[in-house]
Amino acid sequence: MRVTRRPILVFATTIALLLGWSAVRAGEREIAVLRTFDGHGQDRFTTLWVVDDASGFVWIRAHRPDRHWLSQLHEGPPVELRRGGRSRRYVARIFDDDRTRAYVAPWFRDKYGLADFWRDWSGGRDTVPVRLQVR
Repeated sequence: MRVTRRPILVFATTIALLLGWSAVRAGEREIAVLRTFDGHGQDRFTTLWVVDDASGFVWIRAHRPDRHWLSQLHEGPPVELRRGGRSRRYVARIFDDDRTRAYVAPWFRDKYGLADFWRDWSGGRDTVPVRLQVR
């Protein structure tokens, strides 16, 4: 019995498309806008995912350590996060260590599901968690 590859290819492609669409849809659960300020007074806006931990802190992640907005946080200016139609000022603290990555990962995975898994799989695990505390 000869098995043709075409039905298998169509099936695999369909599954991949459905998983990709699910990842995109899951990522739409909550998108926040981070406003940072550079040393010259210029506003920069970045869209990203956001979670809250049990202690009341807000967490965001840079997908890669070379993100421009992340470098601005090293300079120490305040940040503003817009979510749910409201803006709030925060003090940001970068936690670029494996322990913190492991600490926040379950919240991102629970909230964003397959989209978070897809992002991790496609981009590696170089995320940089940032804790936001109300000013």
